[in-house]
Amino acid sequence: MYPLAWAIVEVEKTETWTWFLEELQSDMQIGRGNRFTFISNQQKGLMNAIKELFPDAEHRRCARHIYANFRKDNRGKEL
Repeated sequence: MYPLAWAIVEVEKTETWTWFLEELQSDMQIGRGNRFTFISNQQKGLMNAIKELFPDAEHRRCARHIYANFRKDNRGKEL
């Protein structure tokens, strides 16, 4: 797993994620995303952009972020 690209945008939203992923799609010749998996946290608009541009790609949530969010949301609670 390697970070491939990054960008600075004013706000994380579907439009900026779509722009970013269109650039990635073009540069890497990804097409519809067949045999690609995107791993992310809960970035606003990202899932919509992935579904639109890469309908054949897999999208999964990052286990480390799931765990960190769980701990934050359940701080002090006994399980």
